[in-house]
Amino acid sequence: MANINVMRNLEDFENPRIVKLSDDLYGASFFLMKLLPARFMLERASDQGLLKPGATICESSSGTFGLALAMLAVQYGYNLILVSDWALDRHLHKRLLELGAKVEIVDKPARSGGLQQARLNRLAEYLKAIPGSYWPSQYSNMDNPISYGKIAEFLIERVGKIDCLVGPVGSGGSMCGTATFIRTLFSELNAIGVDTPNSVLFGQHGGKPISLSGLGGAFVPSNVDHTQFDEVHWLTPVEIFHATHQLHRLYGLFMGPTSGAAYKVADWWSRKNPGKKVVAIFPDEGHRYVETVYDENWLSSVPGWPAPVPKEPVAVNAPTQEINVWSAYAWRGRTLDQVLTSQVSTNSHTPPRRVSDSTSLERDLHRQYRATTSTEKARDARLVFLSRDDCASVSHLDVKPEQRQFVDPLYTVFLELQRSSHHENEHPCAVVVCDEIVGFFVLRERDALPEWASSDAITMHSFRIGQPYQGNGYGKATSGLAVDWILSNRQYVNRLMLAVNKRNSIAMRTYLNSGFQETGINYCGPAGLQNIIEFKLR
Repeated sequence: MANINVMRNLEDFENPRIVKLSDDLYGASFFLMKLLPARFMLERASDQGLLKPGATICESSSGTFGLALAMLAVQYGYNLILVSDWALDRHLHKRLLELGAKVEIVDKPARSGGLQQARLNRLAEYLKAIPGSYWPSQYSNMDNPISYGKIAEFLIERVGKIDCLVGPVGSGGSMCGTATFIRTLFSELNAIGVDTPNSVLFGQHGGKPISLSGLGGAFVPSNVDHTQFDEVHWLTPVEIFHATHQLHRLYGLFMGPTSGAAYKVADWWSRKNPGKKVVAIFPDEGHRYVETVYDENWLSSVPGWPAPVPKEPVAVNAPTQEINVWSAYAWRGRTLDQVLTSQVSTNSHTPPRRVSDSTSLERDLHRQYRATTSTEKARDARLVFLSRDDCASVSHLDVKPEQRQFVDPLYTVFLELQRSSHHENEHPCAVVVCDEIVGFFVLRERDALPEWASSDAITMHSFRIGQPYQGNGYGKATSGLAVDWILSNRQYVNRLMLAVNKRNSIAMRTYLNSGFQETGINYCGPAGLQNIIEFKLR
């Protein structure tokens, strides 16, 4: 086993400097916060035999995680390939090249998933072509949040009891990891995540470019544990840039815009809660932003600059509301599914959980598809086809905490279905037992197929069995129901295909025991490496 001390040359750069901003407000100011998770991931990969000496590290990055990997790679003799896009600023690009990294810029969006998925597709090609290559996958690698246990310990040693932790949310590692560990000592910690409008991390609809590096995202990483957050705040770019300059002018802290965002919210919370200790996470310094955030000419091109900014947030009733000013929502430690589907349930007249002949749910017109299984309860399982407005009907299908990283939030699934231009070839389905909905999945065919599927296939997505219904054989029964429906209704289809996260070993065993076979195809998705499996029908 490798010596875990071999990658500690840069360890002194990992801990933040603690700056007291007022009586009870502290800033945790990092040189480069991503050094810690990058080092921890590489160490763990080395210990597990996934990263060999002199091997090639491959990652998709346009920000500081790529820089952290480059610094570590040059220290310890690894090769590094980074796949990025236009968001990579020229100074960072030049620095990465100076450190010996190979940087490839992708400019053509993927058929689905845009530039983010195009980058991952190119990454998959490198991983396949280079034997022994390693993908850290910061958005799905659980070592990312785990690494921040060190920061939690450091903060407690320096500050003592922490009443509130505030930080920007991107990959989810820093805020979720630090909050998790602090709560082992201080269970009443208030954790506030800072996001920006049009980011989908906490329920905004997305679809528009996000102009802030390191804040928000176009997809929800599996490392974002929504149950860690008590509040979520959204700040506009203009508000964030104002706060970044204020942090510099008032305290001499030359930080990036994500730090300014955290400072603005933490300062507000501290003033509202005197006597409570607040720590704000400041992820990186401002050198990357000299020609943007700290340049008046550039700022003058930002819409709304230099308009006055609010001194406190506007409370919103739902995270899905359109936001164009500093806003806050009481998240209260719930999952993304719980928050978003509660909004749908509140506004919907569709009765959840149960299906009867009088409901508006669309039954299959050809025949009833019932499972053939030895499990008594699962024998009565059948499929009911849903409409794109039936999210409330399946909103009760929460899964176990350890399974959440592998399933898409239901609200997001239905929102994508509503926005899709392939309505005729996308089929949301409920698994029903005794008129009660116990599971859900989506079938896709023809022009709705993902890039990894063959043209003679139907693919299954977003499959889940609700936690109270697990252990009754419904998962295996669902595979049979889907196969039965395809055989009866789609003569051109020769296989049922789906992607299973490589880390989801339990699901993989279940599928293989149900007749699926591995194809040998791997797919890089936002949630990590996926194994493509298939059930051959003919």
